[in-house]
Amino acid sequence: MDAILIAARFALYVDLAALAGLPMFWWSMADLAMTPPRRIALAVLALGGLALSAFWLIASAAAMAGTPLFPADAELLATLLRDTPIGTVLAWRGAALAIVLLLLAVVPRTPALALAGAGAAATLAGVGHAGAGEGAAGWLHCLADGLHAVAAAGWFGALLALTGGVIWRVSSYRSTYALHRFSIFGTVFVATLVVTGAINTVMIAGLAALPALATTLYGQLLIAKLVLFGGMLLLAASNRWRLTPRLMREGAAAIPALRRSLVVETAFALAIMVVVAALGTLDPTAAP
Repeated sequence: MDAILIAARFALYVDLAALAGLPMFWWSMADLAMTPPRRIALAVLALGGLALSAFWLIASAAAMAGTPLFPADAELLATLLRDTPIGTVLAWRGAALAIVLLLLAVVPRTPALALAGAGAAATLAGVGHAGAGEGAAGWLHCLADGLHAVAAAGWFGALLALTGGVIWRVSSYRSTYALHRFSIFGTVFVATLVVTGAINTVMIAGLAALPALATTLYGQLLIAKLVLFGGMLLLAASNRWRLTPRLMREGAAAIPALRRSLVVETAFALAIMVVVAALGTLDPTAAP
């Protein structure tokens, strides 16, 4: 059952990160044309967010009760929605996703869609370890985790857009421009991820327990996440400082190298989401 819950969390992370990250990227590029393919993609992601949130709720209830996934325990689901923060979080997420769908149907403005998508992605903080906190510390943890989710979505959306561009043979000039322009926003995202990630780790494990964290399964997965994150940073730096100048010199001849780098970086991002999906189901103090 934990495997199903992890899969549900992973699918939800990918969906909401793409929903928030793609319009964030288009906005950062000043590419505000909301074409029919973009509208369809975002609508599918918003509807997917609603469906995956419902599936995640059912999988969470089944994991808590140790019961089969179906038929769902209606009484337990009602209790989770009524008596735990899950109900509030899902209500806010549902509202954000409904706004996305409404905007797509009425006034599909990229900045508004990016903000609504970011709001939906930020709700992921409310159902993880951050959501269990109380008082001012709990609010700080939720804020840091929400910003972490939004920054991760921004990077992931850029990877999807850039990778799609080089796969579909966007001109080398447009690829160079996108890489150069996004590097500014990417720096902000990376800084946010580093700062909020440090806050989250301290809030979850406690400052005194950090040295012993590596002896736990949670800590070992966290180290794996950091290794993957480091790999993404190296690839992003290579894209910016090695491949972008090469694109300017060689044009289309450099696209295959950029394509390979972006595909690997995207694979690392997906692997991080798998790790994060597993981390959210673990007790940080549990032995490996």
